[in-house]
Order: sequence, then structure tokens, then C-alpha cells
Amino acid sequence: MDDVNSYTKEQFLEAFGTLFEHSSWVAEEAYSKKPFTSMNQLHQQMKNVVESADTERKLILLRNHPDLGARIAMSDHSVQEQAGAGLQALSEVQHSVLSELNQKYTQTFEFPFIIAVKGKSADEIIAAIKNRVHNSYETEFETALREVYLISWYRLEAWMLEHMEEER
Repeated sequence: MDDVNSYTKEQFLEAFGTLFEHSSWVAEEAYSKKPFTSMNQLHQQMKNVVESADTERKLILLRNHPDLGARIAMSDHSVQEQAGAGLQALSEVQHSVLSELNQKYTQTFEFPFIIAVKGKSADEIIAAIKNRVHNSYETEFETALREVYLISWYRLEAWMLEHMEEER
């Protein structure tokens, strides 16, 4: 943690500014909470930044996430995560079903369906969106934020593993 605590603001944003999809403001605000005692505490501070944001800013954060399985330009993190779940290699039927469900979900909630895809198959993701599209707005807003926190944790874990390898 000494290395992270010694980072300049620019270095900190370079390392952690992409943990929350196209929302570097989270890392920027968390930077002022240094020193961090652990990566868990760093992540908790980032979650606190989001939790203390107003509803509109949280909604923008949710809207910054791409539709799952969409064939559009997205962040490097999202490309890798979706590829790992097989979402870049969907059959035409799966792609059609997921696109239709994404559209229904976004029309209902006004933000895209968000789920941490790590360790999930395309069929599990499709089943999840089928279930969650029936949630209340409040339930789904909170569920989506929890998924964003999990996604950002997985991204931080990947960063930690990468930097442990570099130190060897």
C-alpha cells in the first residue's frame, strides 16, 4: 500500500480511474481519502464516494455501462469481461434474445442491465436479466449499484494481480 499511497493524483487516476466505467470522478474523489491501509479499504472509500453522490450522478454512472452483448465500442475492461463470459461469441439467437431483453430493461429502468459477468455463462446472464426486469425501480437501482461495486472490485483484483507479477 505504500506504493499506492505515494502515487501522485495523476498516477492514482491512471491506475484506478477506470475501475468504475467511464467515471474517473470516483477515483478522483477517493484520492483525497489517502492514506489507505489496504486495497479493501481503498475500494470501500470508492464505494463511499458513489454512495454519497446524488441520485443523478449515480444514474449517470449506471448509464455509462454498455449493454451486455452489444457489438459497440466499449472500455477495454468491458471488452475483456464480456469476452470472458462468452458475450462476444453469442449465437444469433442468443444475441437476438439478449438485445431484446436489454432494450426492454433499458426502457423500464432508463439505465442498462448491469451484472458482474465474471464466472457466469451467457445463459446465466440471460436468465438473470429475465428475472431482474420484473424488479421495482428502487430494487433494480440498488442491485445495479451493487453489481457496479462487484465489477469494480474484480477490476481492482486484476490490477493487484498484475502489479504483484510486475514486482516479481
